[in-house]
Amino acid sequence: MLPENWEAIQTFQRCSRQWRYSGMGGPVGLDVQAIISVLSLYPLSPADQLERLDQVQLIERGAINFMNQPRH
Repeated sequence: MLPENWEAIQTFQRCSRQWRYSGMGGPVGLDVQAIISVLSLYPLSPADQLERLDQVQLIERGAINFMNQPRH
């Protein structure tokens, strides 16, 4: 992990119980409002909050791809 990604990873971990699921399927994403609530706890400018949200959503996409892989 690169040091510049540490804060985004911490934010992602703090949102780890906020997954949304499709009816009978796997996870489809994190609750964006939950991410925004967590971001409000950080002393970030609005521009930095948007950047962090983008970073968390990149991590989220990778996690979704991993969690939705077929299990053998």
